[in-house]
Amino acid sequence: MLALLPLLLAPSQTSAPVDDALDPTRVRAVIVGVLEWQHDLTPYPKRHRKDQELRDLLVSLGTPGENIAMLLDGEATLSSVRAALTRSAQGAPPGSTLIVYYAGHGMPSGASDFCFANYELEPGRPGETGWSLRELGETLAREFKGERVLLLADCCYSGGLELVVERLAAAGIEAANLTSASRSNSSTDNWTFTQTLIDGLSGEPLCDADGDGEITLGELAEEVREAMRHLEGQRSGFHARGVDEGFVLAKTRGPWPVAAGAPCEIGGYVLAPDGERRRPARVVGVRDGACLVQFYDYSDKRLSTLPSVELAPSPGELAAVPDEGLTADCEVEWHGEWWAGRVLERKEGRFRIHYLGYASSWDEWVGPERIRFPEPEPAAR
Repeated sequence: MLALLPLLLAPSQTSAPVDDALDPTRVRAVIVGVLEWQHDLTPYPKRHRKDQELRDLLVSLGTPGENIAMLLDGEATLSSVRAALTRSAQGAPPGSTLIVYYAGHGMPSGASDFCFANYELEPGRPGETGWSLRELGETLAREFKGERVLLLADCCYSGGLELVVERLAAAGIEAANLTSASRSNSSTDNWTFTQTLIDGLSGEPLCDADGDGEITLGELAEEVREAMRHLEGQRSGFHARGVDEGFVLAKTRGPWPVAAGAPCEIGGYVLAPDGERRRPARVVGVRDGACLVQFYDYSDKRLSTLPSVELAPSPGELAAVPDEGLTADCEVEWHGEWWAGRVLERKEGRFRIHYLGYASSWDEWVGPERIRFPEPEPAAR
């Protein structure tokens, strides 16, 4: 993938003025990715992790490695995250762009804040032990001296970064957030959002909606919106203050893959057969008169060639609560309270559960200490 990266963005007679385009050589970045936690939060597989790939991409585009602070898993303690953010904000010179990225767990924190789960966050005390987004906004408003801040997050309630955008706008700093979820919904555990970021920043032609050879912030936000809606059934988040949607993020690495007489809409989302089920996928090209369809499995793209008659347009339905016909068979502890749940799967002493009344994106694996079952009725005498 990285061998196909676009040329570095630099001012020229044919490119956008430097103030209207991302210059990777003038980027500072803080990348925080947490896939395992000290306390009882659901972990994620580490194969092909996209937070690392995002960092490698920025370096390949021309961002000096020393300008990127990356904290993964146990490195991402609250004190380390705070220190890295302060150093990066203070070290950002005039005209620079600061990228702040997080992947992991996110959650509301009290009535007016959200937090991201640093390594040692305690689930019962997120407000006291988590990475507060209001604190993030205050730190950047106080310390950042560059041009703009781009806030990116792949987690539940990541749209809470709107709080940071508004705080920076009040301080006269251009800012935008682009996130896997809105401030009011949870997020699935696939890397779909971060993969879409990587595709856009690396110049994937399908991200260039108007085919002008440039991928803008607005176009990438639309790519994220459609990918999350069709592939994950959830709302994404996008909010900008001072950063124009026409801000150029990358040059494309080739033309839009148009094929004369194509049997299907290239770039469109479809429902496609995959083994014994049908699932959302994207049409990315044509091969031998059939449609080249791309599935996404956690962190990996997989291509399949299928005749157009086997495909149906994706409805892009946002996740509904799949509770019809389900009854509670357990209670699950979450943030100190017990919630009605249904066990979907058991494996090695752990339980994959669904919270009744909530979307399936809340489904998670829990240990025996977080689940309780009703006591059996006493035998009749």
